[in-house]
Amino acid sequence: IAGRHFVKQGTGCIINTASLAAKVGAPLLAHYSASKFAVLGWTQAFARELAPKGIRVNAVCPGFVKTGMQSREVEWEAHLRQVTPERVVADYIAQTPLGRLELPEDVADVVVFLCSDQARFMTGQGVNVTGGVYMT
Repeated sequence: IAGRHFVKQGTGCIINTASLAAKVGAPLLAHYSASKFAVLGWTQAFARELAPKGIRVNAVCPGFVKTGMQSREVEWEAHLRQVTPERVVADYIAQTPLGRLELPEDVADVVVFLCSDQARFMTGQGVNVTGGVYMT
């Protein structure tokens, strides 16, 4: 729908939300990883299709963002590992080169950048926003 609007307009920017799980399959979450891999495929296909019409299509690939969804994931993982939720969070922070949990604002700032003129020559990308947990 957005693509049709942007085609009429002659320009535009579409940002999809994928996940770190779109870059590295997540154990016990094959269904989630598969859906996020699909988001990247969709992003790349539409980036090629819409580029001649002046429309850029990219995706953000967040990691472990401090949200309600993350809280449920922490509880689930703590139960599976038989540790406290605090241990799960501490382990994740220890694996993160930037040394903290990711915040929604971290992802939002990348979305703003991708929508800006500074990203005018970027399309078809899945941009990692993981604090360095995943580097390509």
